[in-house]
Amino acid sequence: MLLFDDYKKIMLDKIKTIYSVQDNDMELGTNFGDFTLKIFKFKDNREEVYSRIKSSMDMEFIDRVELQGNYINFYVKPGKMLDTVENSIGTFGKYPNTFQDTSKALIEHTSSNPTGPIHVGRIRNSIIGDSIFRIIERYGTRSLTQYFVNDSGKQVISLYLGHIKYHKDEEMTVENLLDGYQKIYTNIDSDPDIKREVQELDEKYETGDNELIKEIQNTASIVLKSITDSLAKLGIHISTYVWESNFIMYGNVAQLIDSLSEDLKSEGKAKYIEIGDKKIFLTRQDGTSLYFARDLVYHMFKSENFDWIIDVLGEDHKDHAKNLDYVLHNYLDFPSRIDYLFYGFVSLDTGKMSTRKGNIVTVNDLYEKTVEESAAIIKQKRPEYSKEEVDKISNAIAASSIRYNIIKINANKPLTFRWDEALNFEGDSAPYIMYAYARACSLISKTGNTESSTEEYNEFEKALIKAMYVYPYYLQNSVDFLRADIIAGYILYLVKSFNEFYLNCPIIGNSEENKRMRIVRAFKKIMEDSADLLGIQLLEKI
Repeated sequence: MLLFDDYKKIMLDKIKTIYSVQDNDMELGTNFGDFTLKIFKFKDNREEVYSRIKSSMDMEFIDRVELQGNYINFYVKPGKMLDTVENSIGTFGKYPNTFQDTSKALIEHTSSNPTGPIHVGRIRNSIIGDSIFRIIERYGTRSLTQYFVNDSGKQVISLYLGHIKYHKDEEMTVENLLDGYQKIYTNIDSDPDIKREVQELDEKYETGDNELIKEIQNTASIVLKSITDSLAKLGIHISTYVWESNFIMYGNVAQLIDSLSEDLKSEGKAKYIEIGDKKIFLTRQDGTSLYFARDLVYHMFKSENFDWIIDVLGEDHKDHAKNLDYVLHNYLDFPSRIDYLFYGFVSLDTGKMSTRKGNIVTVNDLYEKTVEESAAIIKQKRPEYSKEEVDKISNAIAASSIRYNIIKINANKPLTFRWDEALNFEGDSAPYIMYAYARACSLISKTGNTESSTEEYNEFEKALIKAMYVYPYYLQNSVDFLRADIIAGYILYLVKSFNEFYLNCPIIGNSEENKRMRIVRAFKKIMEDSADLLGIQLLEKI
């Protein structure tokens, strides 16, 4: 949970002693007060309501209280807001401070099949999952991420068989594995022998043949390594990995199916659970298990160690998640809280960028292209920079731009990645955010004075102080609604407030330098904290 001087809560608690109000009756103010109370549902005359509430606001942090239509606006003294932010940073190194929650959360994201490089359409999963993990951990909940490695089923068996048939005596590389995999799928419909071999291997695998399972794990791990290397370029690192095959090898899938035997129905030799008029199959006609059964086992495994489970899934998995949730809670007494976070897929406005990878655009393609575009802009804007400086900055901008341009859109909405938007130094983009931070660092390098000069604040100072103070409320909403785009919106709001402050409030050499540098230093710390939640790589020089 978040720990800070929560003026909204203090005021609401006082108002609740007079009137019956809910927490959502008071909101962050926009054009008027710092906080706004809705009073249109009150039975008393609004002038009387205003008078009683205003009289109760005898708190030292209150600047003034005003009535406007059916709203009461509360203004907090900017000096009190700034003190709250500064005191927290000075004492704890961050604002807000947090209290460590005893519960444990697990965020499962990415989990792409290890049968090929991760492509652009799926990278939204990884970026959302990693950002949600960072946000929940920042909130004070002990959290881990997990990759469920889908090394079971006919796709991975085809990957293994393709290597045996077409590249057996060659080094097991991603390129060779993908070539063999594509050849299997090209020939499987026309060659009954290939179809038979895949079937036989699948049946052998399902019986728990440890040697075969380990060979397939080894094959899949080569492709998995390429996936995790791609994620690392964007600052995404998985905490733990769970191999689907282990649940077969150790008999967990068979045990689960057996435990449900009284609830299962048969269609030939295939077993299914009936949900309304739907048949949810757990096994095929040949007795081999389906992914749904293995996913049930996996979720029961997760619930043994985690109180809160978050699954980040593509919108095409909504039916699977609905059925999974139903079986977990109606047949298996699932003990943990579980949330499903769905996302729409990513497309590119320029179509595919590379032909060497076939008919997909990989994350590596996207990253390399964005680095190239970033470097071109940096060289144009900063021709005096060395190659090392250009490389460092362009790599940071590329990773940050990809992440921010994807995370700033609500996960449910479709997304088209556009370079002119992602790399725009003037608009809603990572470079725009990074440049504001670098500007603050430059100011700090030019002054060493930290003493305050006055307690008077102009409109631009007030706006930036408020933007910093309200950070915890955005963080809370992001956790409550599992929406990382809320933090993306907050950072943009914070940066715009800083830029307005910078343009209208002279700092270095000004009589107000001391006070304004207090604000700049606080801004820098909150920028570092909030940007890290989204994986934006801030630089002191850009």
